[in-house]
Amino acid sequence: MGIYSLSYKNLRRNRMRNLSTLLRITFGVLVLTILLSSGIGLNSTVKQVENLTGDVIPHNASNQNTNAVKIVLNSARETVNSIFGTQFTSSEFSKNVANLLMNLIYLLDFIASLIFLVGLFGIWNAMNLNMLERKREFGLLKVMGFTENQIILSTILEAGILGLIGAVVGTIMGVGGVTFASQVLNFNQLSVLVPWYLPLGIILITTLLSMLLAFYPAWYGCRQDVSNSLRYE
Repeated sequence: MGIYSLSYKNLRRNRMRNLSTLLRITFGVLVLTILLSSGIGLNSTVKQVENLTGDVIPHNASNQNTNAVKIVLNSARETVNSIFGTQFTSSEFSKNVANLLMNLIYLLDFIASLIFLVGLFGIWNAMNLNMLERKREFGLLKVMGFTENQIILSTILEAGILGLIGAVVGTIMGVGGVTFASQVLNFNQLSVLVPWYLPLGIILITTLLSMLLAFYPAWYGCRQDVSNSLRYE
């Protein structure tokens, strides 16, 4: 039996445990995709707002989207001036909105970073629990003639497959959510909200991190004495 066959059989045999790990990865990637997409979209909007320093739209601006942003800003400025009795000019109001959006971007970046760290801990914890429950299995594999390297590589491959599937599903759901929101809000900058490199980067990083986080638990599990591993229940 080769490494690939061993990984495939382990994935099928431990379905519930792997499903739990898969759901954690998927949820983390889903939220991360939405937050990063929102941050990128807001950053693009900030640049457009900063270009609106008066009543004239810059010649180098994107006409359709900049016109839409300008109309919304002028409407909001008139509403704020009417309700609060202020006298904001277009330039002043644009700067205030840009500052507000930048603060929102910083908040989204912080939340995304926090979710990323929590997700890493969740994956690492799931891998640790996975390896703890598989001590006896590792002992049996050694008795069957598998080397430590083969067992470790097989375990890393399993983690990579789970990470890849979870990342792909989470990214598709996240991009789908952003697409739906852009249609509801009539925001036609989907290419800015979800640039092509974002889904690919998230999928690649999640897969590699899943494999990396599985290495130490697998290595530690394989280092245990065979007799002790076989007694583990």
